[in-house]
Amino acid sequence: MDLKIISGTDRPNSNALRVSKYVQQLYQKESIDAEIIDLQEFPLEKVSGGRYGEELPEVESFVGEAVTADALVVVCPEYNGGYPGILKLFIDYLPFPNSLDKKPIALIGEANGAFGAMRAVEQLQQVFGYRNAHIFPERVFISRVNENFDVKEGIKDDFQQQLLNTQIDGFPKFIRNLQADGTLITDG
Repeated sequence: MDLKIISGTDRPNSNALRVSKYVQQLYQKESIDAEIIDLQEFPLEKVSGGRYGEELPEVESFVGEAVTADALVVVCPEYNGGYPGILKLFIDYLPFPNSLDKKPIALIGEANGAFGAMRAVEQLQQVFGYRNAHIFPERVFISRVNENFDVKEGIKDDFQQQLLNTQIDGFPKFIRNLQADGTLITDG
C-alpha cells in the first residue's frame, strides 16, 4: 500500500510535521510504510506569479507523490480559521480532475485552540469532496497541541489518542475495501 502523509504547512518546526512523524511511526507499527510529503519542500519559486497551465517539472514531481499514492493522510493545522495557503496551493497544482478522484483520504487536524482545527478540516472536506475523493469518516482533532501532544508519547488526552488509534487501524481497511470492490483503481 502506497500511503502518503501530507504535513499541511510550510512553517518551519511545525506541529503538523511533528504529528505527521508520529502518525508515520504508528503506521510503521502496523507494517505500513507511509512516507511524509513535507510542504516546506514545495517549490514555491517555480509557481511564483501564477504559472497554471505551464509545464513545471519540479512542481509536477513534487505533487506526483500524492497523485500516484493509493491514499493520503492529511495533517492540517488551523491558520486564521482555515487551512494554510500552502496546502491550498498544493491541492491547486494537483492535476484536475482525476488526481483525487476516488482517492481515499484521512484527515487529522491540530491546533492550539480547543477544537483541534475543526474548521480547517471541514473546509478541506469540502474541497476533497468536490474533487470526488473518498473521505474516511473517522476524523481526528488534536486540540491544544502544544500542551497535549508529544512526538514520542503521542496525545496526552486518552480519548483523543484512542480516536487516532481507531483511524490508524481503520483507514487501511477502508482503503482495502475500496480496492476489493473495484472502487479504487491503483497504478501500483
